[in-house]
Amino acid sequence: MQAITLDYLKAREQFGKKTGAFPVLQHRAVDMFVELEQSLSMAMYAAMMVAEDDATERKRAISAARVQIGRTAKAIGHQSVQLHGGIGMTMAYSIGHYFKHVTMLDMLFGDADHHVQRLASLGGSAPSKPIEEKPQ
Repeated sequence: MQAITLDYLKAREQFGKKTGAFPVLQHRAVDMFVELEQSLSMAMYAAMMVAEDDATERKRAISAARVQIGRTAKAIGHQSVQLHGGIGMTMAYSIGHYFKHVTMLDMLFGDADHHVQRLASLGGSAPSKPIEEKPQ
């Protein structure tokens, strides 16, 4: 979704300029990129921890990755739909479909809230929440 949204911002014109030229939209695109990179790092960490002998540590790593990835998927999905505007949720456009799919996947095997509780019961801590869009 992040790559599709970035391509859209580069191609779409408004007020005689590419929408990707507006600093506010650039900042939102960068926030999406940072969130994605954090999730990729957590996924790599969880993959490395699969070889860990301590089952509790493995569970902590997997739950922490699951929390980060679930929250990031929602944040990127929300931003993608917002940056596409009304077209983002039409049946003819892929972003809305991807966002619905990501929302369903977030519930599979427990959502982020479930894994935060699991981390708490295992004595671990959850990754911080992604940057939320401020109401305008």
